[in-house]
Amino acid sequence: MSERDAQLQAQTFTTTWQHDALGQRLEQVDARGNRQQSQYGVDGQLTKSEILFKSGARKTLVDQRSVNASGQVLSERLGNGVVSVAEYSDTDGRLTRLSAHHKDSAGKRLQDLFYSYDRVGNVLRIRDAAQPTRWASNVQVEAVSTFEYDSLSRLIKATGRENARNTGAFALPGRITFGATDDNLWGNYTRHYAYDSASNLTQMRHVPSTGSGYTQRMQVGEHSNHSVIAREGAKAPGLGNGFDQRGNLQALAPGQALTWNGRNQLVRVAQVLRDNGEHDDEVYLYDGTGQRVIKRRVAHGKTQTHTHEVLYLPGLELHRHGPDGEWLNVVLAPGGRHSVRGLQWEQQRPDEMQDEQLRFSLDDHLGSGTLELDEAAGLLSQESYYPFGATAWWAAKSALEANYKTRRYSGKERDASGLYYYGFRYYAPWLLRWISADPAGDVDGLNLYAMVGNNPMGYVDEDGLQRRSMLEVVTVLLLVLLIGHGVGVEMGYRIELAYFGLISGVVGVALYAHQRLSTTDVQRRAFYEQSVMAGAQELGRRQGATEHEVNELADFFLEHRLATADTKKLSYGLTPAARGGLYGYVGPTEHRDRAETASRTERNPSFTLARLGFVGIELRAPARKVGASPLPAAGLTHTEVQPQTRVTSVGRRGSASEVPAAQPVSPGPSSGLVPEPLEIDVTPIQNELHGPGGEILRRVIDRLEDRTLDFHTGHAMAGGQNVRSFDLPRYRGQRGRGAYRVMIQHISGLNYRAVRVMDPHRR
Repeated sequence: MSERDAQLQAQTFTTTWQHDALGQRLEQVDARGNRQQSQYGVDGQLTKSEILFKSGARKTLVDQRSVNASGQVLSERLGNGVVSVAEYSDTDGRLTRLSAHHKDSAGKRLQDLFYSYDRVGNVLRIRDAAQPTRWASNVQVEAVSTFEYDSLSRLIKATGRENARNTGAFALPGRITFGATDDNLWGNYTRHYAYDSASNLTQMRHVPSTGSGYTQRMQVGEHSNHSVIAREGAKAPGLGNGFDQRGNLQALAPGQALTWNGRNQLVRVAQVLRDNGEHDDEVYLYDGTGQRVIKRRVAHGKTQTHTHEVLYLPGLELHRHGPDGEWLNVVLAPGGRHSVRGLQWEQQRPDEMQDEQLRFSLDDHLGSGTLELDEAAGLLSQESYYPFGATAWWAAKSALEANYKTRRYSGKERDASGLYYYGFRYYAPWLLRWISADPAGDVDGLNLYAMVGNNPMGYVDEDGLQRRSMLEVVTVLLLVLLIGHGVGVEMGYRIELAYFGLISGVVGVALYAHQRLSTTDVQRRAFYEQSVMAGAQELGRRQGATEHEVNELADFFLEHRLATADTKKLSYGLTPAARGGLYGYVGPTEHRDRAETASRTERNPSFTLARLGFVGIELRAPARKVGASPLPAAGLTHTEVQPQTRVTSVGRRGSASEVPAAQPVSPGPSSGLVPEPLEIDVTPIQNELHGPGGEILRRVIDRLEDRTLDFHTGHAMAGGQNVRSFDLPRYRGQRGRGAYRVMIQHISGLNYRAVRVMDPHRR
């Protein structure tokens, strides 16, 4: 057993998927044996979704769905008989009405949201006609919210209704029980927002309809966008003062410290610190793709310690309250534009709760859960939010029912700390900003902490990387259902094929539905980098690759992922050769089954893999073949892997189309020969070799010379004949791979020249 395996839990979990010929998910079987099944029409659109619990109980999630010509969902019926209807503007496609009613009582609306916009698409007014008008302290309280913006579309004023006893702290306001007769629990509010020139929130002023309000002022760093709640006598925040050297917030409040790992991931939130070291805290663990896999909360009492652990699996969460406490499985199921959760107990189920029950969440235009309904369309809970996500008021059928609501603002999970977990970052709604910098860089502007450009009513951020407008949300919703779920995984999970270890590049397809079409190179690289590295590490672990070989494999995978359209799925593989070599492959997912078969059954599978469109890299050279003849000076042999950047017509075995003699040699990994090294003239880059980052530059040159890095895998340069560029990861202190590149030109035969080092993204 390896040292890594020794640190893993003994218990294993298995999730399986079945897909049709188009890649649409037909069935998912989670780690507890619950089956989610989907049906599609002849046009490829989802028509019905069901869940078959392990006990054999079958329940409908959603059916009778209809869409318009733009792919926007018009109506759908949930499994509890509630029909959700969406209406859109004929001129610009924006959502104008979102309503829900039971199929047997169309006149009684459970939800009836009306939206109005300004000329640039900012939300000006939302009215819920399904909610009654109330009176409190001689003030009329209506279910109407209004919004005003500055010339940069930043929210500067908002009005709405709230729990009149809300204190504005990070904790949830007091829960209202359905049927309460105290109308003084309700009130109107007005909020005013102010920003500096860098879009940092400097002040939020809260004015209630009755009683006194408050003003929350933010203190912003003098030379950065770091910001904290202003405190008298405190120094301006910055690196080493309230934030670590990577820009991560160090404390939510005095005594509530935050701990981060080397990948800028939050790993611990201290809730209560004690002198004896027995602290109350919440800790988090992540997988190689950067997604959270475990959350564990510990609270020490006078006589016992309470623990609550959540394990995150595909489509399933396992909640454990100590070894003898409540064990609850939460099944996460797609319910069209709304969400559905199934509650399934393994032990200590409360007497009032029904096992294997479904809870249907009716969401607003931001995906925030506003109403929770049971299987008979009975109301379980209701919630409304301030702009930027803090809860304005919430009500529930009972305190017990309220405890089982796990998804709130923007459909995200709210932790005990009050932070919302988005996937790549954590969001503090009472601070109205992220607590760490955007890992995708400046894709949303130079302020890496601002939440959706300070326009929280018109934009959402699904995973903490980039905002999207609501118009994009409604138009790609169907695409996400057919692609994101259709390939069998949500972003962060991957399909693995035994032995060959192919990993479907589903992140590429998810990106198409997730991000804008004007994706920049830096943005795409940041999106793919973690997932590709995680795949390379997993494959390397299986095949016993060294750390250096894993890094080379990750670079190889990443370059081909970036060179391929986001709509195309790729599969990655790593396999040993007959004489001890180790080779990595990447190619089209549609041929992954044939590639897997070849890798298992053929002594030398490279030719078959090449014909299937796979490209290879030699990570570990095989033993030299005694008495072998030298390689040809130019051209491609039948054992060579075709470069992805060229289109070569391969005919019969042992022949290939004619290649110009000036093209560089690119021997495939299965030749059984040690290739001759390349000769690279580095005279033009002598200054860079001896300057900062020279070691990084030298490593890339060495890899090209000994052919562990294929010249063909470089970026083709527009206007440059036989010139490729290669990434210099972390060169001159830049984050990630690809900020700087070295330009290599092929001269003739085995002769090359390093032309220069440049930043291709600089304008």
